[in-house]
Amino acid sequence: MLRELREEDAVQVAALFVASFGDARKLDAEEVRSWFRNAELEPAWLRVLEEDGRVVGYGDVHPQQSALDVDVAAPGRWDVFFDWAEREARARGLARVRTQVPHGHPLADVVRARGYVPWRHSLTMEIALDDEPAQVNLPPGLELRTFRDDDGEMLRAALNEAFAADPFWTDVSPASFREFYLAARGFDPDLWLLAWDAGELAGFSLCYPVRGSDDALGWVATLGVRPSWRRRGLGEALLRSSFAVLHGRGLRRVGLGVDAENVTGALRLYERVGMRSVRRSDNWAKDL
Repeated sequence: MLRELREEDAVQVAALFVASFGDARKLDAEEVRSWFRNAELEPAWLRVLEEDGRVVGYGDVHPQQSALDVDVAAPGRWDVFFDWAEREARARGLARVRTQVPHGHPLADVVRARGYVPWRHSLTMEIALDDEPAQVNLPPGLELRTFRDDDGEMLRAALNEAFAADPFWTDVSPASFREFYLAARGFDPDLWLLAWDAGELAGFSLCYPVRGSDDALGWVATLGVRPSWRRRGLGEALLRSSFAVLHGRGLRRVGLGVDAENVTGALRLYERVGMRSVRRSDNWAKDL
């Protein structure tokens, strides 16, 4: 039986992600429970497959403007959730369904057989911070400080401007900024670095002291520079500053995710500062 996720399913759902994907999707029950506190997630979007009173599969859908994204952790029962996702997409008038699969995972054979084709791929990159990072200088005229409550609306607008050309980007509304950024696990305003040019926000790096259930990995969740301030070295300065603040919290590994086809040069920047790819995920899409 396919039904809506319940809070008491959290332990079983977290275990399904680990069983399905190992370290690539290292969730714990607390992260699953946090989904119930997120007002932007509709209960009907999150479902489990129950057999004989046991949860044997999980999947969720996220309708976007032109596509529906589906995430699944259901060993041996993948098709149940893809059938559901494709029905949902058709009912909403969306012509494309997308999903992400760790590179080399057997799920790739499942989606290929259903007519999905590889679209893009993304990388998880990490760096070891054995030594204290060096002092960082921002480009002339810019000032770095941490996030304050009254920065929220300006930061939200800067996020939408900086990532407008990203094919995966969905505009951040005030509600989604509150739920997916401010309410994210490990949020700490002292780890959000904002670069200012007088009264204008030029760039930002939003970091967290945990990634999923991995509290030994600092995470640069969102690093962006507004178009007018690009090609001045600001992105690198923000990234190196992020390493410094996370190192100061006792973290000796820092990671981030990047679209491997990013046109702003982000991948080259990450490689230049010494980050290396530790994991690849492939994005698959099916036109209905």
